[in-house]
Amino acid sequence: MSSLDDMPSDESSSVQEVAALWELSEQEQEELVDLRQRLLDVQSPLNQWRDLVRFLRARPGNVTAAETMFRQMVQWRTVHQVDATLKTYTPPSEMLRYYPGALLEGFDREGDPVFVSRLGVTDGVGLLHRYGKDEMIRHAIWIRELVVQKVKEVEEKRGRPVRRICLIEDLHGLSLKTHGHRGLLSAYGEIMRLDQDNYPETAKKLLIVRAPTLFRMIWSMAKHFFDPGVVRKMVFCGVSDYQTVLDQYVELEVLPEEIVPGIGRGKAVEGMPSDFLGGRLP
Repeated sequence: MSSLDDMPSDESSSVQEVAALWELSEQEQEELVDLRQRLLDVQSPLNQWRDLVRFLRARPGNVTAAETMFRQMVQWRTVHQVDATLKTYTPPSEMLRYYPGALLEGFDREGDPVFVSRLGVTDGVGLLHRYGKDEMIRHAIWIRELVVQKVKEVEEKRGRPVRRICLIEDLHGLSLKTHGHRGLLSAYGEIMRLDQDNYPETAKKLLIVRAPTLFRMIWSMAKHFFDPGVVRKMVFCGVSDYQTVLDQYVELEVLPEEIVPGIGRGKAVEGMPSDFLGGRLP
């Protein structure tokens, strides 16, 4: 295993920049170098320090597991031609209109990007019946690749790297009519799995707001889709206190009006779906 002292100065500087951003311990820095050495045979634009560290953090203390995870991610991207997604795939217009979610123009209280999803007003059952599971998964990959692209644009514009983003999931309106379907839970499960396996350590907090009583039943079936480290990042709140909870992490004005009526003025970044209303498919 190579050490930082054995590396060229430019490589050592890159590692140290990533280590500072992620607040890596000396041991984690050595593990990151080890991981990079193990993956020298892998040709991928993601085989760089800033991306490798996410896989290391997703499998803490286990470089072998992080290596396996990274290799499987590269294979997954090859099989599904993910690198070309933004050029070759356009989601159905109804998928954009009735599956609201986008990165916002504003930032959270720590200066990081905010992604808002409104699963509660998404007609999941309607979309599944009309377009099928495969199309929903393709859309999920497309939106994740678009977020990665937009975060890079934010980094270039602001002149500093983004470690992770703040994710807000609004469950207002969640019902059995729009989500009470076993096939839909299976589709969501695959999406959550591909998210954690191939885009690890993207979110620093997952704020799940306006969760209705129904969510308890759904969560009992869905929680096994999530790794323990992801669950630890989740913050749950109901209707009565959600604005107070949100305000701890994000200024309410940054959020869309659909989430904080009468207060929010937030808009989606240019190039992402801009409609947060959702609703039932016609």
